Amino acid sequence: MRSVMRACLLLLLAAGCAVAQSVSFGVKAGIPLTNLLAAASPAYHAATSRYTFGPALRIGLPHRGGFEAGVLYKRLEYGAGAVSGSAGRWEVPLLIEYSLRQPVVRPFFGVGVSFNRVTGATAAGLIELRHRSAKGVVAAAGLETRRGPLRIAPEIRVTRWSDRNFGVGDAPLHSQLTQAELLIGFRF
Repeated sequence: MRSVMRACLLLLLAAGCAVAQSVSFGVKAGIPLTNLLAAASPAYHAATSRYTFGPALRIGLPHRGGFEAGVLYKRLEYGAGAVSGSAGRWEVPLLIEYSLRQPVVRPFFGVGVSFNRVTGATAAGLIELRHRSAKGVVAAAGLETRRGPLRIAPEIRVTRWSDRNFGVGDAPLHSQLTQAELLIGFRF
């Protein structure tokens, strides 16, 4: 986790030194479009809570560019029969964004990296926690509009993780490597 925090700090400092045009803070909230866990057997069940949320920071860069960093939280639930467990997963996405120049609604695209960390996993005998942390690549596309000082930006984001947090591909419960979600950002 320390290496993730160092990477975030270095990218944030580098982006801040790159002639920032604006800095905005806000929140992102949304819903996962794919489950983070898969149950490969009918005896098991897995679910991702239907919410994602967390703070976000965006630093405007020249030529309609931007750097975005956030911290997103997700909740997982899993079980087999009467035994159930849960875990939280924190994600730190770091994206470089590019916006098209449009008068009212501004399309944007972003690419970057994301780091995750699983916390509070219960029912350890039910599921194998292979890697508490993992990294991946992320791509995003969305639209941004302004309402006074508020910027509203719905987006679709896809992350491809390099490794599974839970299980292996044929385990009864295992992490999905590809994650899609619908987010909406509110920044000031």
